[in-house]
Amino acid sequence: MSDTSSRLTVGDLAPSLELKDTAGQLLTVRPSANAATVVVFTSNGCPYALAWHDRIQALARDYADRGVVVVQVVSNDAELQPLDSVEAMAAREQRGEIFGLFLRDETQSAARTFGATATPEVYVLDRAGVVRYHGAPDQDFDDPDLDAQWVRSALDAVLGGRKPELATTPPAGCSLKWRVELLWWAGCPSHEKAADLLTNTLKQMHREDVRVQRVEVTSSDQAAEAGFPGSPTFQAGGADLFVDPEAIPSLACRVYTLDDGRVSPLPSQAQLEDRLRDALVRPWELPGWVDFRKQTATP
Repeated sequence: MSDTSSRLTVGDLAPSLELKDTAGQLLTVRPSANAATVVVFTSNGCPYALAWHDRIQALARDYADRGVVVVQVVSNDAELQPLDSVEAMAAREQRGEIFGLFLRDETQSAARTFGATATPEVYVLDRAGVVRYHGAPDQDFDDPDLDAQWVRSALDAVLGGRKPELATTPPAGCSLKWRVELLWWAGCPSHEKAADLLTNTLKQMHREDVRVQRVEVTSSDQAAEAGFPGSPTFQAGGADLFVDPEAIPSLACRVYTLDDGRVSPLPSQAQLEDRLRDALVRPWELPGWVDFRKQTATP
C-alpha cells in the first residue's frame, strides 16, 4: 500500500474547510469558531444520503443554538452524478430542503483530505478541530426514529467535555464518485501512453465508475498555479498520486522511479494501481469494514 492516504480517524486534527457555496462565494469553516462542527459528505442522488437527509437537517436545527455548525459537503463528480451539480444543489436550497451550510467540493480536495469514501459520511469535530466521531449517522437508514443518534450522542459528549462512548462506526452509503485528472504538457511525448496506462489500469481494477479528465498545461504560470511537477502527472482530489516534495513546478518531462530502481517517463501499472486503490477506495474495501445496512438500496 502506498503512503498517500490522508484518511482521518478519531483523534486526528481535521483541516479547515475552504469551499464555495451554491452562489459561488468562498467560505471558510474553522472548527475553532464553533463549539462543535459536524462535516457530512453527502449527495443529492444517493439513496442512503437521501434516506438520512431529514435526520441530518433536524440535527442541524436542534443543535444550532448550542454553537454547533453542520456543514454538508457535496464532492461527487457532477458529470458522473448530475444531481450533485451546483445548479441541483441550489434548487434544493430554494425548495427549503437544506438547513445550514451546503458547500460544493468541486476539486474533490476536501473529500481527499478527510479521506471520505461514502455518502453520507459524518465527522464530528471539537473546537480544537480534533475528530471525535467518524462514521454513519445511526444504525439504520430505514428507521427515522433513530434520529441520527450516533451523531447526537457524540455531540452531547463533545459539548459536555467528554469523549463519545461510541467514536467510530463503519461509513455506510454510496461510494464517492471520483474523477482522476491526467495533467500533461505537449512538450513530452509520453502523455498519450500515460492516458492509455491510466485507462487500462482503471479498467483492470473494474473502476469504470471513475471519470478520467485530461488537463493540458500550456504555460509556466499554469504549471506554478497547479503545482505541476512535470508531464505526465496523475491527480485525484487535487493531490498528486506520486508526491515528490522536492519537485519544482515547471513545463518539463517527469521522471518516475520504478520498483527495481530504473528511471522511466511513466510509473509501472502496478505502481499506478497501488496509488489509485488507496485514493479511490470504496467503503466496503476498507480494512475491517462491516456492513450494517439493510440491503434494500443500491450503492
